[in-house]
Amino acid sequence: MTKGRNKLDQVVIHVGALSLKESQELARHAAEIGADGIAVIAPFFLKPWNKDVLINFLKEVAAAAPALPFYYYHIPALTGVKIRAEELLDGIQEKIPTFQGLKFSDTDLLDFGQCVDQNRERQFAFLFGVDEQLLSALVMGATGAVGSTYNYLGKKTNQMLEAFERKDFSSALNHQFCIQRFINFVLKLGFGVSQTKAIMTLVSGIPMGPPRPPLQRASREFIDEAKARLESLDFLSSTDLKDGNLESCS
Repeated sequence: MTKGRNKLDQVVIHVGALSLKESQELARHAAEIGADGIAVIAPFFLKPWNKDVLINFLKEVAAAAPALPFYYYHIPALTGVKIRAEELLDGIQEKIPTFQGLKFSDTDLLDFGQCVDQNRERQFAFLFGVDEQLLSALVMGATGAVGSTYNYLGKKTNQMLEAFERKDFSSALNHQFCIQRFINFVLKLGFGVSQTKAIMTLVSGIPMGPPRPPLQRASREFIDEAKARLESLDFLSSTDLKDGNLESCS
């Protein structure tokens, strides 16, 4: 959502870090510069081993910016913290009054569904982060989505959302399947941050630059195959694709 030229309605800043002190400093800075909220992942070097330990960490970060809405970023595949989100939400607002919701980036739809089902009376935001499963999450009550592929598959995703809103579930499913075809294809090629940057450069023409080490640049082979797949699925025509800045990514 935009407000005016090149301005966002809301900016939620991620302040998670391995160090509690660093997270608190980032949270205070977010408050000072006028952010609309902060989000935090679980620390993943010295991992919290149960719900109470994790909540205590989050509570200390939230207290550094007591006027800002607070969101938990649940992404166990990357953090290795397997504490279920449904368990974490039980009583969390009593300990973190500013808690407003979570970004759920996991494929466990049972856990996600229980988050929604057990918190119906609370106005939590349930933001889903697995792009290829978004339609399933919408059926379960997701209130929004945050994902990387929306940067270049946004048009198709919006078509799915519009079909879902008008209860045309057959069309919504077809749009989701189309998105899945592309994601499934690039996953088999080896898909990550480097490849996402390359595709975004390919689609937008804006040079995203190379990834930071230890990540490696996307190969030219990957870029060529991803480009052909985007065209074959009719996401973009060949005239829409801009590869003049790909040297910075490949």
